[in-house]
Amino acid sequence: MAVQQLSLWLQPAQDAAVELDAVIARLAAVHGTAVFPAHLTLLAVIEQEVDTAVATLDEVRQLVDPLDVWFNETRCEHAWQRSLYLAAVPTAGLRRAFEVAARAFRAPGKPSFEPHLSLQYSHVPVADKLSLAASLSMGLPLTVRFDRLSLWHTEGSEASRWRLIASRSLSSH
Repeated sequence: MAVQQLSLWLQPAQDAAVELDAVIARLAAVHGTAVFPAHLTLLAVIEQEVDTAVATLDEVRQLVDPLDVWFNETRCEHAWQRSLYLAAVPTAGLRRAFEVAARAFRAPGKPSFEPHLSLQYSHVPVADKLSLAASLSMGLPLTVRFDRLSLWHTEGSEASRWRLIASRSLSSH
């Protein structure tokens, strides 16, 4: 099987996912941008064969507990992948999940980890993003429970074409 570009995501519990997915869909409707599932990326670029990556996902699942993640502000940047997002507080538990994943997937070098939950991917002017951020009716700080790990094929910048490879529930150990 061929090596593919994959990403490892933490995904919110069902109730939070429904709410966050609705925010993402509303924002996408405003600017005609892609709709994608709410997630917090642990590893953005994993280049592995799918079977190997799924086996590693199963290993990581055994070592990571469900997490409560705190988001304390809305931010926007010029970068497409950090267009409009909720910034997460990098707690010890969240950093540990990242470190476990980076070791298990043998991430090359020292990958950076700036935990966040994207609300929109776009090249919209920052002034418009700031206006959108101000219009969000999300009460911050916000705590979101993440109880799933998922592996996605994320090659390219067209988020609407990304596809789920595998998803695993996290359980407390």
